[in-house]
Amino acid sequence: MVTLRATAEADLDAVAAAELDDDTRRWIGDTSREWHRAVLADDDREHLIVLSDNRVVGFAILAGLSDPHRSIELRRIVVSAEHRGQGLGKAAFRATVARAFGHGAHRVWLEAKETNQVAQDLYANEGFVREGVHRETLREPDGSWSSFVVMSQLETERQPA
Repeated sequence: MVTLRATAEADLDAVAAAELDDDTRRWIGDTSREWHRAVLADDDREHLIVLSDNRVVGFAILAGLSDPHRSIELRRIVVSAEHRGQGLGKAAFRATVARAFGHGAHRVWLEAKETNQVAQDLYANEGFVREGVHRETLREPDGSWSSFVVMSQLETERQPA
């Protein structure tokens, strides 16, 4: 079972450790502590710790909590490398999406790198719809460009728990 709780400053070591894995870093942007501290200080974003059996197994970030159109972004979700392959990613995703809708979202949306087919398959299997592609929006360290697939789910499309 997965639960979520608000991230505290003391949790940033676990957050930083979760982002160290090469397979994580290639899918996400800024991984600095300063970036995470800014999220913690922002009332429009919610930084969450993902727990399984009271152990920290990852984190998630929601953004747009005060959006007047009730469109909340699942900005980031990470399960630590040592906890993958146990179904915790899917459980964390479901819990985070439920949290977003619990904030009153009409629409929950996210972006995934176009090359991250595993993530896109998970999101689609959970009822998210592909809306389009933001083409070549991120310059990678090697000079190449990454495009992002935009996916969303409306409150009227939510699958029963």
